[in-house]
Amino acid sequence: MPELIVALDTPDLNSALHLVDRLRGHTRWFKVGLELFSAVGPRIVENLRSRDCDVFLDLKYLDIPNTVQAAARVASGLGVNMLTIHLSGGRRMVQAALEGVRQGNPHPSRNPLVVGVTMLTSLNQEDLSWMAKPTGNPAHDPGDLALVLAEHGRRWGVDGVVCSAQEAARIKSITDAACICVTPGIRMPSDRQLEIAKDDQSRTLTPAEAVAAGSDYLVVGRPITKASDPARAAESILQSVAAANARRHPWPNVP
Repeated sequence: MPELIVALDTPDLNSALHLVDRLRGHTRWFKVGLELFSAVGPRIVENLRSRDCDVFLDLKYLDIPNTVQAAARVASGLGVNMLTIHLSGGRRMVQAALEGVRQGNPHPSRNPLVVGVTMLTSLNQEDLSWMAKPTGNPAHDPGDLALVLAEHGRRWGVDGVVCSAQEAARIKSITDAACICVTPGIRMPSDRQLEIAKDDQSRTLTPAEAVAAGSDYLVVGRPITKASDPARAAESILQSVAAANARRHPWPNVP
């Protein structure tokens, strides 16, 4: 069944661990992103692992191959369960990251999952208008660009991709059913009437829609962490995921 990853987008360790302790009875997966890792560093990974949580380290590595390989080696050694790299870094960078993960992993029998970022879910057509050609041709649609990156990333060896749930079905159809789709930008139907619907996410779907589209991991932040009762919000999402999963048809294995 698709799994819920709660995004710990907080600026300090105590706030993050307070959320974890309230929510780990509902999910074992937590995302550590740029804000929290910049604030407290590897301590958050150590604390999560000591609580038997699975860690999604979302630092979106993008640099020259040697630098990314070294960073991936360190992250793998911390014991994270999944990490992100930017597929726009190209084949050599992606494969360097995969090698770094293998080098740093203290448990070679189970490497951390490496997922490639395609197009950020905050991006829409207008955001890409600066990419229009001098002839006036329109810029690419972010969903189309996500497909191109996903197809190449899978060929280069990543376990899956980070994408909008709106692209998950098409990505699985052009890659394979085993391609993991990690999907941020998840919003509950009620969020559309709330201020949270006016945030920086552009390409969003509800949990049920995301599961139907083929999402394997649903990354949810503010709809849970800003709720008056985060545990109740998480449980509501999990119920929606379970119901949608019961109706979901298996994805064909299309090479």
